[in-house]
Amino acid sequence: MQRLLVLVCLVAMLAACGFRPRASLAVATDLGPVQVQSADPYSPLAQGLSTALSRAGATSAVDGQPSSTLKVVSEALSTRPLALDDRAQVREYETRYAVKFELLDAAGAVQVPLQEVVLTREFTYDSIASAGSPAEQELVQRELRRDMQAAILRRLDAVLRAK
Repeated sequence: MQRLLVLVCLVAMLAACGFRPRASLAVATDLGPVQVQSADPYSPLAQGLSTALSRAGATSAVDGQPSSTLKVVSEALSTRPLALDDRAQVREYETRYAVKFELLDAAGAVQVPLQEVVLTREFTYDSIASAGSPAEQELVQRELRRDMQAAILRRLDAVLRAK
């Protein structure tokens, strides 16, 4: 009985503070077909953005059909040392992912002006278990790409809703 009361109180506090799970994004219906252009056509980000836009309700552009264009102008992934141990060996790294993008409509007019989104993640490096560190770095980079896709979609959604 006491556990049930505690659970009800926790749920009530969550509701009172305004917490709610984030809903999936839906792009503006007047956006029309969208194609993603990137300097690197095989970029995991560009491919992921195409998939994410489809999931959000955008239709994929067909060749020859006028469409909006999400241009990934640049993307830069860098890793730098963040902290050293007492023997001056790197213990923590920071991975930084910066992407510049813009959205143009079918006529070429700017819908979302050039913007930059920067995400960072920190991870520790264990010199004793160094075999796992490249795998951890790859995992951090995959998570950054996934989070970048979501951040770009949220930015597009916010700007298009404001218009």
